Amino acid sequence: MYTRNLNIVLIEDQIAWGDKAANLEQLRRNMSSLPSGIDLVVLPELFSTGFMTGDREQAAALAERNTGDTIAELHRLADQHQVAIAGSFLAATAAQLYNRAFFIEPGGEDTFYDKRHLFTFGGEDRVFNAGRRLAPTVRFRGFNIKLIVCYDLRFPVFCRNVGNAYDVLIVMANWPLARQQAWRQLLIARAIENECYVCGVNRCGTDPAGLDYGQGSSVVVDFKGRVSAQRGSSPLIGASLSPVELARFREKFPAWRDADQFSIE
Repeated sequence: MYTRNLNIVLIEDQIAWGDKAANLEQLRRNMSSLPSGIDLVVLPELFSTGFMTGDREQAAALAERNTGDTIAELHRLADQHQVAIAGSFLAATAAQLYNRAFFIEPGGEDTFYDKRHLFTFGGEDRVFNAGRRLAPTVRFRGFNIKLIVCYDLRFPVFCRNVGNAYDVLIVMANWPLARQQAWRQLLIARAIENECYVCGVNRCGTDPAGLDYGQGSSVVVDFKGRVSAQRGSSPLIGASLSPVELARFREKFPAWRDADQFSIE
């Protein structure tokens, strides 16, 4: 069994609205402050632009392909710091726009996932197209890591960990302050019911529409539903995830063996 801990950093920071250059520069500054030995850095949803749901033309002007400058810079930073980087960005494929999650590994490997559950209450469906694929699981440094985006968190069947297929659930979000009690409870619930670690990273600050995201809502939750890390004075939130403790708990309390079998179309 793989026994080395996975050392992660969540970056909870403000997002400069529609300013990719400023947000990438902020990311470079934050990553220059990473402690040694980090394996994975997790960014908020749409980290390079903000949650742009008001104007499809404005969003389309900022959207990029997977081969664009944003992903190229993430690959460069992953190689420079020898870490994986996860988050989401405003993506374009042909005439379609997606809220696209990424998992960029040092060495050039990448995985993408288009957000499946669009937040219709906030108008996301008027700008973005819904993804069709199920959320992927990535194998990285001994851990199976599943990616979901913000509103996906509200759908437990979509997140279900069938047969311990994943060890860590990453949730990148722009989750407003008004609903952060639900955010925290849902993160804890997903950790308990799926017997896994959950890393929820939210943005902070206020957007141009006046929507307040607060500060300090990003957390790491362990497989028992205990919050093991949250923000202090720094936007960098560190945690160390133990595969040994996770495996021991799953063996001691194997609720996963009694779970229902199903498939999602």
